[in-house]
Amino acid sequence: MKKITIIGGGASGTLLAVNLIRNAGQAPIEVNLIEKRAKVGRGVAFGTEYDTHLLNVPAAKMGGFPDDVEHFYKWLGGKGYSYEPNSFVPRKIFGMYLGDLLHESRNGSSPPNAKLDLIDDEAIDLTARNGLLNVALSSGAGIVSDHAVLAFGNFLPPHPSVEDRSFITSNMYFQNPWTTEMYESLSPNDSVFIVGTGLSMVDVAMHLTAHDHRGNIRAISTRGLLPAVHALGFTYPAFYDELKPIREITAMLKTVRRHIAAAEASGSNWRGVIDSLRPVTQQIWLDLPLAEKKYFKQHLSRYWNVARHRMPAEAAEVLNTMRAVGQLEILKGRLRKIDFDSSQFDIEYSADGM
Repeated sequence: MKKITIIGGGASGTLLAVNLIRNAGQAPIEVNLIEKRAKVGRGVAFGTEYDTHLLNVPAAKMGGFPDDVEHFYKWLGGKGYSYEPNSFVPRKIFGMYLGDLLHESRNGSSPPNAKLDLIDDEAIDLTARNGLLNVALSSGAGIVSDHAVLAFGNFLPPHPSVEDRSFITSNMYFQNPWTTEMYESLSPNDSVFIVGTGLSMVDVAMHLTAHDHRGNIRAISTRGLLPAVHALGFTYPAFYDELKPIREITAMLKTVRRHIAAAEASGSNWRGVIDSLRPVTQQIWLDLPLAEKKYFKQHLSRYWNVARHRMPAEAAEVLNTMRAVGQLEILKGRLRKIDFDSSQFDIEYSADGM
């Protein structure tokens, strides 16, 4: 029997577990999924309880199985939801879907030679011996496996990079943008300062405006870039064979730009080109030399995130309205200083971002 232990029962760990069970061959397989949180299968992104937190991929492309990308959309119909294939569904519903996949893999739909166990514990160490891996648990137990997978999920964002960080002791500073305590602590007229202008910022702004928040909201990042907006219906042929031998980011970027120009000339657009890379993005990254990965992280990652992790048009419309009436301001710059007293924060930043 092949034994595989997955450390982390969020979305990634859950999807891996159910796919391993679903695709089990003739040889017996045992999958152990270690997770200490009560809501196994959802993780941070899909553990939200708010309707305002939307998926950033259309429903018909969110299936949990590579050979059935519409599986989630079909599941929605089976549950009585009336979403369209291109709907951006609340993430909490996708969390329910993940929970259902996990339940089915453990109770009834598994092949007879496949077994999935949930382990309510915390992995604290991983050692190798004689070709096997031993996962030590906080309870004192251990699991011996042929393979171990680290599915840690999202870590908390780092604290702002300023010299004096004493402000982190304030009960009005929140490092975790996904906690309900943050929203419960805000009064309707409070001004809010958000470090970052990506999809987490969009989540916060969407939630605040949906709950009649009246205070001003400012968000800052070094480039002041918002996620691009989805425009559905555009496709582009795969061109991974051209990228596969390339080991320099600048050469890869030239190739991608050439295909973007070709897409626009043929009636598609850059979104179709970026979407065509989705199935191979991980392999492209793994094949890059370390120096090229560092170059990408330093110079291009912000632009990739803007293009790859897009927001629904309905979210963009809400943000545009907030900006038009002066409630939301997007700042470009680099934080220099954050002071606080019992009632407010005093924030300094350089507007040129340097």
